[in-house]
Amino acid sequence: MERLKQTQSSGISRRGLRTWGMIFLAVGVLGRAIVQNRMLGLGSISAQELLEAMSTSSTTMIWATAALVMQAVETCAVPVFCFLLVEGFQRTANFGRYLLRVAGLACLSEVPYNLAMGGTLLDLSSRNPVFAMALCLAALYFYRRYSENSVANIAIKTLVTLAAFLWANMLGIEHGPTCVVVVGVLWACRKLPTYRNFIGCAAAAVCCMFSMFYIASPMGFLPVHFYQGEQGEENRVVNYLFYPVLLLAVWLAGKLLM
Repeated sequence: MERLKQTQSSGISRRGLRTWGMIFLAVGVLGRAIVQNRMLGLGSISAQELLEAMSTSSTTMIWATAALVMQAVETCAVPVFCFLLVEGFQRTANFGRYLLRVAGLACLSEVPYNLAMGGTLLDLSSRNPVFAMALCLAALYFYRRYSENSVANIAIKTLVTLAAFLWANMLGIEHGPTCVVVVGVLWACRKLPTYRNFIGCAAAAVCCMFSMFYIASPMGFLPVHFYQGEQGEENRVVNYLFYPVLLLAVWLAGKLLM
């Protein structure tokens, strides 16, 4: 029993898992906001002009490669935060407050997201990925409410998943369709921890149909694999404000450095 307890405590806590997700996310934000938008100027030059610059400059080629790798690393955050969302949903004592916090964070992050990614206060073409978490949380509510495996309940859950997927796509929520797919799989496999990560990896890999960058996303299940179920010491303010503060910091850094 003592040996088993030591083995469990040697894994990754929820705090550690969230830290890994934050690292993946930070790498992606830096890659797009600084390397792509500022150093390579993708917002001001065409793809053809970038290709010509890469063919004549080894430095441009290196930065372009770094940008691609960093954007791929960002997709590793999707399985981590989807897993944390499902865990939080199962553990929360008040679903309404949990949903309000996530939805509030999505709204709070939108302007910093627009500034960091496009340099504007308003961008109607895309939404920040926290909206995907709010959308998936709403879907989880219906998954639990209609949890029995009757024909009617399976039909309802299928329709809910399809609706969430379509809304994520229509609203242009970054990582939205992928989050819907991964959260649905994690919920379906919540009682099968042995197979959950393998099936989750396969689902994340299938999301390459949305973007080839998701070829790296299965790696996000590696820290999830070592999750030992303990919460660890967490600061809710840090957890919720990390993303908008990161976006603002990266935007300001880009303005100052460039």
